[in-house]
Amino acid sequence: MMRTAFRPLAVLFGLSLALGACSSGTSQSDLVSEYLAPPGSTDPDPAFIAARNAGAPALVAALQSKDNAYSLFVQQTENAKGEETWISFDKLSLGLKDGMIIATRGFGYDQLAGDADQTLAALKAGRETITERFVTMLTGESQAETLAFRCQITAQSQQDIKLSDTYISSTDLFNETCRNGLIEFRNFFWVERGSRDIVQSRQWISEETGALALRSVKS
Repeated sequence: MMRTAFRPLAVLFGLSLALGACSSGTSQSDLVSEYLAPPGSTDPDPAFIAARNAGAPALVAALQSKDNAYSLFVQQTENAKGEETWISFDKLSLGLKDGMIIATRGFGYDQLAGDADQTLAALKAGRETITERFVTMLTGESQAETLAFRCQITAQSQQDIKLSDTYISSTDLFNETCRNGLIEFRNFFWVERGSRDIVQSRQWISEETGALALRSVKS
C-alpha cells in the first residue's frame, strides 16, 4: 500500500513532468520557511530540523504520480563510500550517491537498494553508452526482488537551470532508457558542466510508486 506522506508546498518551483521549464527566485531559507508555514501541519522530524539548522544541503522532491506531492529533503549522513542519507520533514528517506537514487524508505513500494554505478560513470564522463543497472524492490508481499536492466544513455540537449536567484547551472541533459523484457522506464538527468554534478533529475522508483523528480536547492 502507498503510504507516502508528501504534503503540498505552496509557491515552490512548480515542477512539471518535463522539469526543464521550471524556475525559481526562492532562496534555501525561504524554501524552508515556506515548507514549515502551513497551518495544522504535524511536528517535523527532529532529525530534519537538526540537519536544516546545521546548514545541510537541501533538495526538493516531487512525486510525479500524485498532484502537488512535494517535499523538502536535507542531507543527514554520508558514509565512506559516498552514500548519503536524506530525510524529509515527514520522515521519508532517500539514499543518494552523487545525485543518483540508490534507496527509498516510506514510499510504500520502496527501492530497497540500487546499483547504478555504470550509469553514474557515464554521466560523469558525458558519454553516450549502454549500461546495466540492478534494482532490489520491495514487492506487495513484502519480499525483496532484484531486477536487472539494460540501459541506453543518450545526450539530449544543453539547458540552463535556475537553482536560486543567484545560481544558474549550465547543464547537459541526458536520457536513460532501461528495459528488462517486462519493465521499461526512462530517467532524465541534468548534469552540470564543469562539476559534473547531477543538479536535477527525474528517476524511477518502482512500477507502483512511479518517478521522483529531484532538484538541488542552492543558497
